[in-house]
Amino acid sequence: MTVRESVHQIVDNIPEDRLADVLDYLADIQDGEETLRPETATAIEEGLADVREGRTITLPEYRRTRRV
Repeated sequence: MTVRESVHQIVDNIPEDRLADVLDYLADIQDGEETLRPETATAIEEGLADVREGRTITLPEYRRTRRV
């Protein structure tokens, strides 16, 4: 099996809800002038605004909130 065939096989098995992430990643590493999907760019800008406005928590705080 070639590397390309292996990649296709992996992509075919990625859950539907993760495909947008894969598309963004592939666009990022592709040679060319690909850009992020608008939803991804918006999410990044919102995250950066949160950091600028101090709406952050420490990693230990985050881990405490994620425990089940």
